[in-house]
Amino acid sequence: MWLRKVILSMVTSLDGFVEKKNRDISWHVWDEEMQAYMDDFLDGVDTLLYGRRSYEMMIEYWPEAEKNERNSEEHRAFARKMNTLRKVVFSHTLNAVTWNARIVKENIEDEILAMKQQEGKDIVLLAGPTLASTLIRHNVIDEYRVIVNPVVLGEGQPLFQARPRAIELVSTRTFHCGNVLLVYQTSKV
Repeated sequence: MWLRKVILSMVTSLDGFVEKKNRDISWHVWDEEMQAYMDDFLDGVDTLLYGRRSYEMMIEYWPEAEKNERNSEEHRAFARKMNTLRKVVFSHTLNAVTWNARIVKENIEDEILAMKQQEGKDIVLLAGPTLASTLIRHNVIDEYRVIVNPVVLGEGQPLFQARPRAIELVSTRTFHCGNVLLVYQTSKV
């Protein structure tokens, strides 16, 4: 029995892309309601999972976002949360990490299964379609939270590069900005 869930939570376009070329995510539709949802969601997790590229992208932004006085207090508070959470970076090439992180170089499936058996809050993958595909192939994701934005990109990096095992829709939520949250759990079959 698992004490913790592994949740994949990513923003996608209507046509299923998580990034445009050059890792561009400037198209994300976001407002105060989305921010409140994400604040509440992160209260239920204590570990963030990243691949190398996503880790590098996130560490470029979040530590400075907390200090940037041009950001709203709400955004700085969210940045504090992002900066405080533990991170696990899956990478064969990195030799050192900062930002409350540790590196896992191999045995991804074993590492995730061991983490799921530890006490604590849930574990979430917020960015990184390549790592998402790896976790999907290893069947270690318990819940998918797909935030569909009302945007059609036409090309880019797709979320689903690997096919998940059977999943079941358990809830939906619409946001005033046009986003729709789809929550799926992996079927026990």
